[in-house]
Amino acid sequence: MNNNSCTHSGEDWRKLKIMSNTFRNILAISIAILPINIIMIWYRLTQTENFSTTDMTVYPLIFGGGISILILALNKYLVKATFKETFNSGNGTWYWDILAGVGLTVIYFAMFFLERATLYQWIPTHNPPNTELIDTMIDLANNPLLMIIWFGPVLWIGIALFEELSRVFLLKCLWNVNDNKNWHIAVIFLASTLIGVAHLYQGTAGIISIGLKSVIMSFYFYKYRRLLPLIISHAFYDGIQFAFFIMELR
Repeated sequence: MNNNSCTHSGEDWRKLKIMSNTFRNILAISIAILPINIIMIWYRLTQTENFSTTDMTVYPLIFGGGISILILALNKYLVKATFKETFNSGNGTWYWDILAGVGLTVIYFAMFFLERATLYQWIPTHNPPNTELIDTMIDLANNPLLMIIWFGPVLWIGIALFEELSRVFLLKCLWNVNDNKNWHIAVIFLASTLIGVAHLYQGTAGIISIGLKSVIMSFYFYKYRRLLPLIISHAFYDGIQFAFFIMELR
């Protein structure tokens, strides 16, 4: 009788622990990930004015930097995991991370040119040109200080670090809910769909393009569990495109 009681007690404790772990992980992404994506989708659907160059510079630093700090705090105090456990548990070194980041950048640009020849031809957009990006690039081309700020903290912290921390945190929190491999793969596509839809201002082809790149990012992290290559490739991919257009404008 005592053995049965101990067995039931242990089983109940295990179930409570699993439920607590699931609740904490779902709560974490409900605080840090879902609101910002929902707000961005809502804003893009209802906005009447484009972001100014100041907005494109200040908002990524404030919101991207702030939410990055929030994610790290939630990971430590709510999910109760270390930075290494969540973001960097794979084996590797900084120089291999850099090489991997460069390799991923090459893959993204290969996808970029392939998508322009296929996806963007099959699904033409009827949206007007994205004047906020054009205006930002013109201002950057004519303001060296602004260019340094944008290609420095804005690009690396407000965009690349924030988006990759968010992606990995979303993946890892959902993976923590269930150890099943099929669930982990399903989460990759679920998260990539959300990330793609958050870029709906780029049109249907843009949503698919961003979603496909997110699948590549997510599978890379699934296999190697290293955050830095994702940040490097993201910054290089966005930065090289901006740099190219700025040189054209100048």
